[in-house]
Order: sequence, then structure tokens, then C-alpha cells
Amino acid sequence: MDNDVPTITCSAQEMVFLAGLLGADMLLGLEDPFWGWLAEEIEAAWQQAREALAARRFIEVQPDGSIVMDVAVATLVGTCAFPEASFLLTVTPAGGAPTVRYFHLTRHLAVEQAPEPEGYRLTALEDPASVFERVTAMLGLDDQPAAPGGSGRLRGTELTQARTLIEDSGPEAAQAALERAGLGSETAVALTETLARPTRNGALVALARREVTWEVAGMGLLEGENGLWRLRAFTRRGEDWVEVIPCTAGEAREALRRVMDRVLPEPLPAA
Repeated sequence: MDNDVPTITCSAQEMVFLAGLLGADMLLGLEDPFWGWLAEEIEAAWQQAREALAARRFIEVQPDGSIVMDVAVATLVGTCAFPEASFLLTVTPAGGAPTVRYFHLTRHLAVEQAPEPEGYRLTALEDPASVFERVTAMLGLDDQPAAPGGSGRLRGTELTQARTLIEDSGPEAAQAALERAGLGSETAVALTETLARPTRNGALVALARREVTWEVAGMGLLEGENGLWRLRAFTRRGEDWVEVIPCTAGEAREALRRVMDRVLPEPLPAA
């Protein structure tokens, strides 16, 4: 294939095959496609992946049985297999299905990993700044105002209960529950309005493998017809809590920038 081609598509089995050739022991965002398979089934799938990749010239099988991988393919898959930082983005429009993307980065390349019906599409992006722009575009951040009201904290279960009450009992019951959870009246009214008429919600999780553990950071966004909220999850005494913070689109972009800088090898360029 042309080494300048910035996009490839592979099945899950082919991704595992290619990553294995590079010596990778795991792929973020990819479930084990061979889980529960018999040994002979795995061997047959392995052979099928090898033949399919060779037919598309992603690999070349040498006369001695060794395999040479196309440079562009090796670069894309290698970035996914050995990233210096990765980001998981989930965006769900009101009434729609969630869109999920993984972004993997090294100092030399960024790759967007998108699920396809038959596998995954890997697309090269120019640099971390390109990933930032892609994330903010998918989250639909433009010039949205902050939601009315102030910041507040409540248990994750209480936020989930408020969502359920809106559907089951109406906004008044949800607002009362939010006030019992400790939110001020103005904040409870505004958050209830957002939950009752959401436009979109999204979350970004940032990950980087360190020597003995993973560094993880993240944030959520909730958008309604009345404005935008930033959501910050934290744990207190073994319980999951959420801080709800009204924010403008500009403030949301800056918060996303801080989350990404937590794990990137080098900070994003100044806005």
C-alpha cells in the first residue's frame, strides 16, 4: 500500500495480529476477539487474518515465512499499541446512541481509533492540537453559555435518581430530590431544566501508562437548552460524588485542555 495513506481499516482479529507482530501485549479500546474460542478456531482466524492482510498489502510474507509490515500500517498500529497518552471520548446526543472514540498519541503521531461495523478505522492526525480540536468539535463546543445557577456537589446515585424521577414522576419531583441532596434552589431548578431537556452529554477520560500504574484524569459535560455544565467525579469515604459546575464553552475548552495536559508528553500549545 501507499505509505502516505493516513487511514486504514482492520477487523479486531487483524488488529491483534498486527499488534502482536510489533510485540504489544494489550490494545486499549479493543476487547479480546478470541475470548472463549477454541484453539483450532483461533488458529483458523489467525491464518485468515494473515491472508487478508497480505492481500491488502498491509504485510508481506517472505519466502522463509517471516513477515514484513508496511511502514504506514506499522506506524498507525504501533501508535495504538504503544501510546504515550490515550484519550477515550464518549458523546451522546439527546435521544441518540453514544459515539465512542479512542485517541492514541506519541511525540511523533496521533491516531484516532473509531469502531466500525466490521472492526476499527485508524486515522492519522497531525499532532495533539489536532486531537484537541477533534474532541471539542465532537463535543459541539461553540459559544454555549453557562447554565444558570451555581456549583454544587451530590452523590452520583442522587444525580442518577434525579434523571429517573424526571421520566417517572416529572421535573418537580426531580428538583425536590436535588434540593434534598444539598443543591441550592437556583442550582436545582437549573439542573432539573437541563436534565429534562438535554442537548448532549459527553465525557473525556485521559490515560497514560506509568512505570507501575496508570495515570487517569477526566471530566464530563452536560448540555441543555439552558446552557452548559462541567461534571467532575470524585470519591469521598468510598462513595462516588459529582460536582456540577456551570461553564461556558470557552471554559469547557480550557478544562479539557487541563485534562489532556495531565497525561500528554508535552503541554498543548497555548490557545
